[in-house]
Amino acid sequence: MSAAWLTELLRREGFRWKRTRDSLRHKADPVLQQAARAQLEDLRMYGWRPTRARAM
Repeated sequence: MSAAWLTELLRREGFRWKRTRDSLRHKADPVLQQAARAQLEDLRMYGWRPTRARAM
């Protein structure tokens, strides 16, 4: 089943199928984010580095 066929079937039933573009950033807890950043800094002291090109 292809994405185009699934889209067609959903449209026939009155639905839309697409990726959302909304962000959940507004629901993020700043306290938990800060704790996670602190944990990452602790790991970096032991030589851990992020695998992505973009670091926090």
